[in-house]
Amino acid sequence: MAFKIIYTEKALADLEAILDYILVGNPTAASRFGNDLLNHVDLLAEFSHIGSLVKRRPGMRKILHTPVRVYYRIDEERRCIEILHFWHAARQEPDWV
Repeated sequence: MAFKIIYTEKALADLEAILDYILVGNPTAASRFGNDLLNHVDLLAEFSHIGSLVKRRPGMRKILHTPVRVYYRIDEERRCIEILHFWHAARQEPDWV
């Protein structure tokens, strides 16, 4: 049975900031990239463990959709994937990782 994908408010704000940045230079690319990124995240519904574990954050995993890292947590009991953050890989690692 597939997992449900849930986005935190922080993740949605991260995503909006990334897409707004792309939108300034190329609206078509922003739309295409946003759709591709969300389609990549949708894979987690069926393949929840494809992401690698984040060393200093027990229970947190990440996948990469170049150039964006997607940080998430699996809730087996509720059968959901909680998307925590979208982080551009060119930025320094966040201090919460």
